[in-house]
Amino acid sequence: MSVRGPYTWNMVEKLSRHILVASDGSPNAKRVLAYISELFARRSDFEVTIVSIAPPVPSHLRQVNPALHEVKRWKLVEEIEAKHFQLAQDIVIRAKEFLVSHGFPPSRVHTKALVQRADVARDILFEARMGKYDAVAVGRRGLSRMAASFMGSVSYKLIQSQSEVPVWLIDGQVVNSRYLLAVDLCEDCLKVIDHVGFILAGDSEAEIVLYHVIPSFRPFMAKEEEFFLGEIEELVLKKEEERARAFFQEASKILAEGNFSENQIRVKIKTGSTNVAADIINEAQRGNYGTVALGRRGQGGFKEMILGSTSTKVIFGLMDRAIWVVA
Repeated sequence: MSVRGPYTWNMVEKLSRHILVASDGSPNAKRVLAYISELFARRSDFEVTIVSIAPPVPSHLRQVNPALHEVKRWKLVEEIEAKHFQLAQDIVIRAKEFLVSHGFPPSRVHTKALVQRADVARDILFEARMGKYDAVAVGRRGLSRMAASFMGSVSYKLIQSQSEVPVWLIDGQVVNSRYLLAVDLCEDCLKVIDHVGFILAGDSEAEIVLYHVIPSFRPFMAKEEEFFLGEIEELVLKKEEERARAFFQEASKILAEGNFSENQIRVKIKTGSTNVAADIINEAQRGNYGTVALGRRGQGGFKEMILGSTSTKVIFGLMDRAIWVVA
């Protein structure tokens, strides 16, 4: 796991990054492979394991059926299991061929075809924990409020989980080496910085922007309060900005220990925001960042991914980008 704590960069050159890529053979899954190959195929310290989950035999065939001879039933079960498993194997083999054809050495791409035991998301997370992968990468198309409510999409379940394994949601065609780390000033946000720093350490092309949005409380004031509280708000915002700069100065030091040059790391702070999530989305789009990294929860201490939280709004609102969600 890459979330080892932010002060262990002396080990970074000794560790290999190992990502679990979940694939179902769809065009969206191919976009994940394209993203991985574009950013990491040249890295000698980066490995990929591709996993595909074979669907189970329909439940009605698992039960005794008076209309179907028992021997025939079991033969049918075995045939379906074999067919499903072969399809899963074909998916991971084709995915490996794609990565190898795009620059990955065959020795750094591994494959696994598994039979579904629980639901697909839980099986993926179980494999991620047991294999101690640094992240799970999955396509995010279909991750909409409708899909989450009625279809229970795999990607939605992955980000809603209690797992500490970071989840990469890959969407669209925007792939570049610009990374936006949208964090508040909580202790857990160092895990976001630690994860990104560990994954990208030694990458001379990476451009990392540490981004913090300081909300305004003026929209919540009554009209008669604005005159009296306006000056207080300015003082609060100034104090928060000073705190943010001190936090990011320390964060920049942590990243610098991962062999990043000073030119690769910048800090941006926006004050007086009336919509934090919208500002993060706008910054990602205006700055043409290929990847946005954020935490599941912030300094408020709320349970992970509560509907309406900033993280949730960014994940649902930002399209055509990769989003790294770090526990």
